[in-house]
Amino acid sequence: MDDRGTADALTLLDLVDSPRWQRLQDHLARVLGVPLRTVSPSHELLVAPSWPLGLDAERLVSALKLGEELEQLIPRGQLPTDTASLTVPLGVTYAAVPIRVMPKQSVAYFVVGPLVVGPREEETQFRHRVGAMGMDGQTLWPLLLSMKLYTFSGIRSALNLLEEVGTSIVQLAYQVRQLTAIFPVGGKMDRAVTTFYADRVFNSLLESAMLATKADAGSVMLYDAKRDVFQVKIAHGLQHGLVAAGAVKRGEGLAGLAAAERRILLLDEHTNEPELVNRMKRRDIVSSIVAPLTPEASPEPIGVLNLRTSDPDRKFTQEHLELLRRLLELTSIALASFRPAPSSPS
Repeated sequence: MDDRGTADALTLLDLVDSPRWQRLQDHLARVLGVPLRTVSPSHELLVAPSWPLGLDAERLVSALKLGEELEQLIPRGQLPTDTASLTVPLGVTYAAVPIRVMPKQSVAYFVVGPLVVGPREEETQFRHRVGAMGMDGQTLWPLLLSMKLYTFSGIRSALNLLEEVGTSIVQLAYQVRQLTAIFPVGGKMDRAVTTFYADRVFNSLLESAMLATKADAGSVMLYDAKRDVFQVKIAHGLQHGLVAAGAVKRGEGLAGLAAAERRILLLDEHTNEPELVNRMKRRDIVSSIVAPLTPEASPEPIGVLNLRTSDPDRKFTQEHLELLRRLLELTSIALASFRPAPSSPS
């Protein structure tokens, strides 16, 4: 039997063509604000590195000897099966995020970074520390300042969702490839396969958002056009009765308002906008976030992300909103990537 279509014989670029993956990687790097590379298990660069605005790529590659971290990060003799991270003596962090074609088989890795995780070191201390290692702190400090700063929980959430995005795109491409080898994929079958992977991304979005914000509970509501309502699709931390009854008409409730106005709502005791206050029914909730899900090129939001906390010590902040915007954009990129690429003219 010809095994060219089997998972163990395929590379990433067999499944997703390089221009499409390059566009995806460039977009992800812009959203996350960090450099991104896609490498094979043997460390081969599969597309050009993606650099966010504000980074001097040439100086960064030269000063940090970019690429030398790969042997520690993705050892050829023992490839990581889960997301791995490495913080080098300079104080910057890299992460390797597996892109899986099968549950235990990675066809490639996203290499994320360099970036700074946790509090940024004070300049004098940094220069003294790296000077003691024989490095030029004066040259390196501006480079360090140009790197994106993430909290520990923030980067964990972003990496978790990035893994789901990359893996879902590749596994969807693989499933479509396998199915079309047997019979033409279309109609109900095509929608069923796409829906399966979209649901995985929605679940990962909710888990990542709750991890980043330390929310008590949350849900993803999706728009049901037949009933003209937003219905709870996935929920964590909510009572079954609330999930079953979790449907709101377009324009109604906080979810309907967030979708109609396409804006993220941050709600707490300081909220004084009358339209919001009138829709805040649960007084036991200390803080909540309601955010529309709007895939690229979609004229209307397709759903709403809801997060809540009843703990006064874990109120949501503007910093949480900033991270959630990134997670929502990652989700948007994934959903847009599930659409078939346009066919080339013959």
